[in-house]
Amino acid sequence: MYTPPLRNSSIQGNVSQAITMLKNIVSVLLSLSFVSFSALAQDAKYRVAVSDLIVSEAIPAKQQEIVRKSSLISDVENAIRNGRKFELLTRRAAHLQAIRKEQEFAQSDLAAGDAANKGEFSNAQSLVQIEVLDFNFGRSASKVPNISNKYKVQDGARIELSVQIIDTSKGTVVASFPIKASNSGGSFIANGVGSPSRAVLDKTFETVAGQLANQLSDTVFPITVLRVQGKKLFINRGNDSGLKVGEKFIIFEPGEELVDPQTGESLGSAETEVGECTVSRINPKFSVVDVTSGDPASFAAGFILRRPVANNKKK
Repeated sequence: MYTPPLRNSSIQGNVSQAITMLKNIVSVLLSLSFVSFSALAQDAKYRVAVSDLIVSEAIPAKQQEIVRKSSLISDVENAIRNGRKFELLTRRAAHLQAIRKEQEFAQSDLAAGDAANKGEFSNAQSLVQIEVLDFNFGRSASKVPNISNKYKVQDGARIELSVQIIDTSKGTVVASFPIKASNSGGSFIANGVGSPSRAVLDKTFETVAGQLANQLSDTVFPITVLRVQGKKLFINRGNDSGLKVGEKFIIFEPGEELVDPQTGESLGSAETEVGECTVSRINPKFSVVDVTSGDPASFAAGFILRRPVANNKKK
């Protein structure tokens, strides 16, 4: 019987080991690819877009021009983005026009053609529509008695918005709410009337944008109890959600889903008010609230927190 040389057996063994190792590497790479794909799928966020601003014709023309040219939409988009709960898509006309030009360039002989193709943009699941109902930005001034060219001035800004959250798949308004904000600077003596400080306007926009982002987040992702520990509730909001220590909330127990018998549309769940609480600690990813009324022993994960709505009482 012919016996192959030992050297060839060694080579065959090495080849076999190499093949086995290659199979293991391929298996690991496939596993990693699957894990990466799964992670990407899990990280997919709810998609929203902010439409171009609507400005009421009831606002004086000069004030309309100021708000139309302002940073309000950018401030709202930044506030939504900073909340990290949504994937923000642009619907601003100027941005879409610029993207269209880039697509046309990508289809030319001068580019690699790796821009987003026509018809491949992601659709927003909800559209944020903002209408400015009232707006004023200016400086009040009064002459200082007995002193030439001296004025006591004060800058101020106020804005009132009507916001609608529109479900783009159905074209239905899922939420509608008003937002107001105002800000004023301290009075000071100036050599003339001059122009109002931009800082006052920026602060007003920052405030109203933060309120809008919080309302949007609460509409799509209600503040929810994660865990009950004695009189403390752990909730799914962190330090990027606009919560403030001492802020008060009403606690609701979610109930049976309500369905319109005529359309079959879900109208949400019946909610029962069961208590109140106050924010006591804010962490990066979650926060803690202290129960101030109600029976904590009856609370459970999944209960919902909502900001109180002021009642307009008749005098």
